[in-house]
Amino acid sequence: MSQQNTNKKIIFIFTIVVIIIFFGIAMGFYYSSLPAHHPQQSKQACESVGGQWADEGSFCLISYKESGEICTDGGQCKSGVCFPPTLTEEQKSNLNNGPLKNIVGICYPDEIITGCVEQVLMGVVSKESMCGD
Repeated sequence: MSQQNTNKKIIFIFTIVVIIIFFGIAMGFYYSSLPAHHPQQSKQACESVGGQWADEGSFCLISYKESGEICTDGGQCKSGVCFPPTLTEEQKSNLNNGPLKNIVGICYPDEIITGCVEQVLMGVVSKESMCGD
């Protein structure tokens, strides 16, 4: 193989790597600009992370609750985990058909988080959030 062909391959590979890096950076900027990452900017974004929208000041109130307090999302808790209530047999059966909505849980204690912990995420419990297969 000639030196010229080798140089062309190196330039081609380098160009592909640079394109992938720039694409990754662009996707990172796009992802961080989504409303869910800025709950303070709109009522809908605020409520989607469990905050309360204060109309009089147009701002989002997100509190971090202690262990044992009620929650609908881990983002409301100091531990970052909202533990679901004990599900009824009917709810367990319904969980096989899809996620359960409008679920209220309690904030999980920081000190006992290990492995997969069952969670309520934005008021929803799914098979995956219950550490199921």
